[in-house]
Amino acid sequence: MNMQEVARLILWLQAEGWDGDKINQLLLYLESGEAKYLPDKQEKDHKGTV
Repeated sequence: MNMQEVARLILWLQAEGWDGDKINQLLLYLESGEAKYLPDKQEKDHKGTV
């Protein structure tokens, strides 16, 4: 991913209600592939997102 794609991803996740910690965990998972960085699963909200 280039920086423009990362910025768009972050903005979209923020618009979906993700907080900074959860976004950081996801980005660490995407780069490292280590499951320990997967954001904690939570109940789905009315939009169907985690």
